[in-house]
Amino acid sequence: MHLALRAITAHRLRSFLTLLGIAVGIAAVILLTSIGEGIHRFVLSEFTQFGTNLVSIAPGKVKTSGPAPTGIPTSVRPLTLDDARALQRLPHITGMSAMVWGNTEVKGNGRLRRTTINGVTPEMVSVYHVKVSSGQFLPPEDAENARAFVVLGAKLKAELFGAENALGARVTVGNLQFRVIGVLEAKGQFLGIDLDDAAYIPTARAL
Repeated sequence: MHLALRAITAHRLRSFLTLLGIAVGIAAVILLTSIGEGIHRFVLSEFTQFGTNLVSIAPGKVKTSGPAPTGIPTSVRPLTLDDARALQRLPHITGMSAMVWGNTEVKGNGRLRRTTINGVTPEMVSVYHVKVSSGQFLPPEDAENARAFVVLGAKLKAELFGAENALGARVTVGNLQFRVIGVLEAKGQFLGIDLDDAAYIPTARAL
């Protein structure tokens, strides 16, 4: 111990730099471990807020580039509502929501807002565990004959109507008119998508 102390005090700068390097190394390991654990927990929370048993099915690409080869048939095609109904009949499926989305202008209460429009089926509330804060969600109706109803996300409702009651109001989505029947409870974001800043209409009306 005596020899060690003499060596340390004899070369104070070198000893200080050595201790500093060890401290920085340990701090870096702890920091990187903490960041990794934080990212892990964030990703898990993003998915588990909608349940841990969700499967999303999207149509594949029709072609990579260039025109399709003449005379060669392709098995790839867009998904339809009939495909969604077929999925719903499969065993162990507890819920299914057919969904299409796009971006367009929504006009209501004298205000205009460009936002995401989601064409969904009534089962969305149970599949994605979302709640309605006022009014109701899209009623169970035949998809092809669904009425022109719309449910607004909490943020979109606040920007168009403020503190006013939006239920029963008419809004224009793109070039079509819809009647507001509900407002979703604030849900936040899912993988960077703001679910509150969106409108929800029947799937067939969005096709």
